[in-house]
Amino acid sequence: METRTLNSKRNILAGVLSNCVVPVFALIVNGAVVRCLSVEYIGLVGTFNAVLEILNLAELGFSTAMIVNLYRPLKDNDAATVRGMLGYYRRVYRIIGLVILVAGMAVCPFLWRLVKDSGEIRENIFILYLLFLVNKAATFLLYAHKEALLNAAQRFDIIKLVHILIYAVKSGFQLLALMVFKNFYLYAAALILGTVLYYAALNILSQKKFPQYYPEGGIDGETKQTVKKQVAGLSVSNVLGVSRDSLNSILITSFFGLHIAGQYSNYNAVYGAVIGFFLVITKAVMSSIGNSIVSETVEKNYRNLTKMEFLQNMVTTACTAYLLSLYQPFMKIWMGEDLMYPDHVMVLFVLYFYIRAMSEVRNAYFSALGYWWKAKWIFVAEAGVVIILMLVLGKLLGVAGIILAPCISVLTVNYIGITNLMFREYFKTGAKEFYTNRILYSLITVVISGTAWYFCGRIPYEGIGGIVVRAAVCTGLLLILIPLMMFVVKREYAKESAAFIKQIIRA
Repeated sequence: METRTLNSKRNILAGVLSNCVVPVFALIVNGAVVRCLSVEYIGLVGTFNAVLEILNLAELGFSTAMIVNLYRPLKDNDAATVRGMLGYYRRVYRIIGLVILVAGMAVCPFLWRLVKDSGEIRENIFILYLLFLVNKAATFLLYAHKEALLNAAQRFDIIKLVHILIYAVKSGFQLLALMVFKNFYLYAAALILGTVLYYAALNILSQKKFPQYYPEGGIDGETKQTVKKQVAGLSVSNVLGVSRDSLNSILITSFFGLHIAGQYSNYNAVYGAVIGFFLVITKAVMSSIGNSIVSETVEKNYRNLTKMEFLQNMVTTACTAYLLSLYQPFMKIWMGEDLMYPDHVMVLFVLYFYIRAMSEVRNAYFSALGYWWKAKWIFVAEAGVVIILMLVLGKLLGVAGIILAPCISVLTVNYIGITNLMFREYFKTGAKEFYTNRILYSLITVVISGTAWYFCGRIPYEGIGGIVVRAAVCTGLLLILIPLMMFVVKREYAKESAAFIKQIIRA
């Protein structure tokens, strides 16, 4: 079996490639929607996706639980256990898909309350919603268990390369539907086509790569109880995710209408592309982290955590600086000045990005440990806090308040609660060093990204040329400031991280 380092290298490269290619297609398609139809369509898509994410709670976290429980039998080459798990999970996924279909159709009579003013949308909103619903259900009714197998087997690279190819095909059909036919029904139908092709390709490739692993039988009672307990904790975590990242789109549509929701979706698309970079890298190394947790000592895993936190913050700092410096100039070119938010709203998007990104390495260890049930009350508390804050701050501050709410809840409830739990239960030590490093890293990020924003803001050039000049200035500053501050302040971590990078490159 391939080494964890080789798998991590392969997965990270595929993930980075995906995150460079897929967002470009997404931004092109979104731009075509606005230019060929109107911004209200972007708001409608964001609202539909938010509603479907709420319906996705029927999944209860089975996908994550499945991946975690496959780590050990895959490591031990226990084909019989893997086949039993795949058989069990395939049945569960199909039930989930049917539940989502039925629950989604039950939502139809209430859509008109959510989308009160459809603006320039000509198509029947209910038909469009049903197309989006079928696409969501298809992700469970097809071969989702094969996707989880590839993930747990540390072949995230296969998943991402297939995703790139199919996303390009789907985007091509969507651009054709928009630019030639100006038909949003065809745009929505292309989503279903993309999902079918994606899972069909994963099924074929997983059979070729792992012919010994196919759905057969089920799991024993003890394993089923373990899965149920993990799913119980994960379901609470999923409620939190929905309240934090999906409820905002619904509230913006309900409070301010589809036009404002479209503006929010445009900014969120840029934020999503950059945070997706971190989610891709985290997901790429998560199976290796899971393998390490069942193979290595607690001390070794703690040292790995500190190295990855150090490396992650260098990347986070760079992305934060680029976002602050280029967000508004890019939005002006992409969507036009009329669809831009004020700078303070943009800064809140960047703040939320940093808070989310700085948690990703820690979240990867937490998920690999499977501590969701232990953290259930933390998730409940954060969900309650973020919902209350969104409602209150949304009324007081508008869109800015709805973006600020999850910033506060993640930082004050989630980050502290999950970190303390993980150090208490697994590392068996206090988290003082971890918090000290995080505060130091955050101060470095503020200084470096603030400096880049200040100097880039003084550049008078507009348009694509202005973005190129700002990106060049930002890059120059980052190449000087990041090594200077990170390597001088944490030299011992820098040496270990450099050795770690060399190991990955040579793998």
